[in-house]
Amino acid sequence: MNEDKNIKIIFNIVKSANAKAWIVGGAIRDYLINQEIYDIDFVINIDISLFLENISKKNIKINSTNIYYKTISIILNNKEYHITSFRKDLISFGRSALVDFTNTLYEDAKRRDFTINALYLDEKGNLIDPFGGYKDIIDKKLRFIGDPINRIEEDHLRILRFCRFCGTFPVFDIDQNLKEKIIKKANKISILSNMRIRNELHKILMVTNFELCLSMLVTLELDKYILNKINKSNKINKHTGFKTKDFKIVNYIKTYGLNIINSEKLDLISIVMPHLYNLENFDKIIKRFELNKRKIKFLNFIKQLKNNELIVNQNTMKKFTSNEIELYVLKLIWKYRCKINKVNKGFFMKDRIPFNWYKFGLLHVFPIEIIKLIDLFNLKWPTLTLTRKKIQNLQDNTYLKNIDDLIFKAEDFWVNNDFNSSPENILTFLESYLVKEIRYDN
Repeated sequence: MNEDKNIKIIFNIVKSANAKAWIVGGAIRDYLINQEIYDIDFVINIDISLFLENISKKNIKINSTNIYYKTISIILNNKEYHITSFRKDLISFGRSALVDFTNTLYEDAKRRDFTINALYLDEKGNLIDPFGGYKDIIDKKLRFIGDPINRIEEDHLRILRFCRFCGTFPVFDIDQNLKEKIIKKANKISILSNMRIRNELHKILMVTNFELCLSMLVTLELDKYILNKINKSNKINKHTGFKTKDFKIVNYIKTYGLNIINSEKLDLISIVMPHLYNLENFDKIIKRFELNKRKIKFLNFIKQLKNNELIVNQNTMKKFTSNEIELYVLKLIWKYRCKINKVNKGFFMKDRIPFNWYKFGLLHVFPIEIIKLIDLFNLKWPTLTLTRKKIQNLQDNTYLKNIDDLIFKAEDFWVNNDFNSSPENILTFLESYLVKEIRYDN
């Protein structure tokens, strides 16, 4: 936080409005546990409307979309900082609350979820800690402020937040009585908006020890309600929950695949959810996480791959060298390409399905023990040096066959000869193939 020069600017802006500000919550928590700080939030001791009025003549970029909740944002150097009045809840709805201004820090702290998030830092660096959150951070202890069920009733997202913070502040022996009470509230997350569910699940997946978070989701039976949004009749249905309690594949994807996920304009949600839930839940995944067209296309590709699953002899593969496994995998990808894209036209690298998608698809085919034997995400499709023009010349001499069909035949020959065929070998094969076709046609 010391490196962010905008912090001092905000403190000065607040002082110019005859108010006092404190940094609050997550930024302090993450600083104390040496985690990267993404957002820095402030609270002020005057009503947000009066604050806006007092700074209205200043040249400050402000986002006041959420002023109803007593919060605005100040944008400085393309970074957004939330500024919120001290607040108290008047009425809670489980997914939002009717709030009002309060003039005491303690009242504001009482409405927060966990002690570790109820920390306040003033301009001089003095820490205000109403509920012992600093000690809980040092002791890696996760405690609700006040009664846990009351906190959850105020905002059902807090059940998921509890699971998220379990990754950093492990809860290995949750009180049985509390566990049973939370399980009874698990279905309440169905009332939460798609955006809040998606954002929280993404944060959970990004936690270093995310396995602890997912395990707590299972323990509290939240995995059985994540995909369901409450319907018009207010009926909440369970689904099957996670199909696995082993999250090794997810860890592999996080460790090695994030760069490819970003380059393919996908996200962890669209990649990971098919591993956590069965195929019959694909439509629910798409709706609950509001996936865009590209991510839906990816999920449909995974579905096709699973529907066209090929027999793989894993025992034989275990005897292979890493180079032999890579060759086997590349040839297997080609076979999947031929089954899924039955039109089989053009060069594979210009196919409608990106090569990288097949890598993620293979995570549904092979166990993680096989995958770890190769450098899957750095695997590249070998370069076929034969050009389209040379195949075009061959076609022009025979006046037979669509050029894309010939390209496919050439690449299929090359793949099945372990990618070792020279352009001359491939052209010789195509000439022989065309001669046979001419004889057949005659």
